[in-house]
Amino acid sequence: MTLTLPAVEQLPTWFMAASLALLGAIWGSFASALCHRWPLGESIIGGRSRCDSCGKALRPHELVPILSFLVQRGKCRICGATIAPDILLFELGCALVGLVCALLFAPLAAFGMAMFCWLLLPLVLLDWRHNWLPDALIIVLALAALLVTPISHWIPQLSDRILGGIAGFAFLEGLRRGYSALRGIDAMGAGDPKLFGALGLWVGWQALPILLLMTSILGLADFARRYRRAQRADLKLPLGSYMGMAAIGWMCFSAVYRPF
Repeated sequence: MTLTLPAVEQLPTWFMAASLALLGAIWGSFASALCHRWPLGESIIGGRSRCDSCGKALRPHELVPILSFLVQRGKCRICGATIAPDILLFELGCALVGLVCALLFAPLAAFGMAMFCWLLLPLVLLDWRHNWLPDALIIVLALAALLVTPISHWIPQLSDRILGGIAGFAFLEGLRRGYSALRGIDAMGAGDPKLFGALGLWVGWQALPILLLMTSILGLADFARRYRRAQRADLKLPLGSYMGMAAIGWMCFSAVYRPF
């Protein structure tokens, strides 16, 4: 059953745009720190935020997304070390996602779509940088697909999505295990089937072939780019990143045109 919240659906576009852009910037600040610290084995929850160069704890006014970076001109106020610009880019990107969703969709759909993109972006970044898809983030993405069901008039029926989750995981996991048994090597990470299953819980079983096609196109394009640049020694392609980008594109398309 789809939840109807007339008061929410009647919120003005400017309010939703400002709210989702702000939430996106906050999430982007947290997610960028997560993507930096987690692969290093550092906690994202415990302890205060600090400068990576001098270790000085940051004050609350130095943690304001986007604004703090611009006011400090991208440098630590204590040691003057340059703050990684990708932090600002991630905050801006997540804010832009919230803004675009608010402008394109009704309020409830905008929030659901923004949440989907926000949860996927850290996975895309982690897999791109480290060929790593953390189980914890995939589980959160999968649970969010079930929690968003009451406002799911913009995504397939729950039964189709549950079948999509099962089919998505089973297909890639079978492919991964089959190739490993035949060739004796692991050509696909264990996280890729899990992510495909989680995406199936959002897009439904009907969209899985299209999602695989879009993923393959992105993968082939990136392979050609890396091969031309003579990066042949280590061609570990981030399949999860391609799946995430393809899923974001597909969900935006399906929310507008509702193909199924």
